[in-house]
Amino acid sequence: MLQLRKILVVEDDALIAMELGERLSDMGYEVVGPAHSIAEADALLERQTPDAALLDASLAGGASSVPLGIKLHAKGVRVAFCTGYDKVKDAPPELAKAPVFTKPVSDADLRAGLEKLLA
Repeated sequence: MLQLRKILVVEDDALIAMELGERLSDMGYEVVGPAHSIAEADALLERQTPDAALLDASLAGGASSVPLGIKLHAKGVRVAFCTGYDKVKDAPPELAKAPVFTKPVSDADLRAGLEKLLA
């Protein structure tokens, strides 16, 4: 049986998170989450390790997902950011090459970016 690639979704906007999760499922990925905060993401990560993570760069209350991205990178999880901005603020060297998908991201760009990320 084919093992689906697991994608952690961290997105504070519930509607965007739900829609993104549905799109990823339709593309053949297993969605972990979505998590709406760093705390929720940490709780999910205690139970399983995804193959990749799609992080909203800026979460509710101005919280940055960069520290989570660093932690995921250290665990060998590939990280991409999905944000309304064209770059991620304060991204450290280990995340400098992380793909940045600018919202709203098309299915074609999302699929191609994830395929490249997971290659």
